[in-house]
Amino acid sequence: MRVATPLGEYPFVFQRLERRDRGLAIVGTVAGLESSVVLGPEDLAALLKRAALPLAAAALLAAYARSR
Repeated sequence: MRVATPLGEYPFVFQRLERRDRGLAIVGTVAGLESSVVLGPEDLAALLKRAALPLAAAALLAAYARSR
């Protein structure tokens, strides 16, 4: 993954996931500096809402493929 900053684009190197204050943090390095993005409950709810239709479609396709 690449991260865009005012100083240019840099690769994000994933290191770990952490639980932080009712959220989930994605920790890694950008340009050699430790960085993190924290997803709170409202972010996870928004993600699930956006992913619901594609996930349902994939589940239906998988069920159809198994039935054949």
